[in-house]
Amino acid sequence: MNRRPVRHPRLYGWGQSMVALALCRQMVFLLVLSDPDTGQWGTLTGSALPLTGLIVMMVSHRTGRISAM
Repeated sequence: MNRRPVRHPRLYGWGQSMVALALCRQMVFLLVLSDPDTGQWGTLTGSALPLTGLIVMMVSHRTGRISAM
């Protein structure tokens, strides 16, 4: 009830998986690796993956047809 209906559930699931993978990746690069340069670049490049996942989740809400203005 708190969100809009999902039109493409498989696409929404891929978006959720991308966000979860990105969060896990950021934690691995931040906590596990001891090299500060590698950890910094890993978390920085891992920031694009959650953004991509959120965009995929937003696209899954669309109906697929273009409305006339």
